[in-house]
Amino acid sequence: MNILLLIFLYFLPFLPSVPDVPFAVEITNVKKAKGKLWIAIFKPDEKFGENVQPGIYKIVEVKMAANQTVNFNLIPGKYALAVFHDLNGNSVLDKNFFGIPKEPYGFSNDFRPKFSPPSFSDCAFEVSGPAQKIVVKLTN
Repeated sequence: MNILLLIFLYFLPFLPSVPDVPFAVEITNVKKAKGKLWIAIFKPDEKFGENVQPGIYKIVEVKMAANQTVNFNLIPGKYALAVFHDLNGNSVLDKNFFGIPKEPYGFSNDFRPKFSPPSFSDCAFEVSGPAQKIVVKLTN
């Protein structure tokens, strides 16, 4: 078995790699021209729904109250997305006493949680080729 592992490791640099593909996220219902959008894209093995920074994310300044398009390059596969509009610039999704967000937020598949945070499968989407785009509507 060890010889097979050595052969695999020897040829690993010569195996074809999967190229990244352009992927766009359009964020709608942006009502205030201030703060920043925090966009986080999670892979299946990352802790979606927890207060953990994923491997893929962008922070975008909001300069106008209009739809925002943010571009990524992703390897084809399954992902889930969460976004929030940090209106006061404190780098945190502010919540009220009951844990309900006070700042606009959204998830892929336009999932709207009712009593608990969403799971990865609630928000999962597939990236399969170039020129894909998803639309995420922020809550008010």
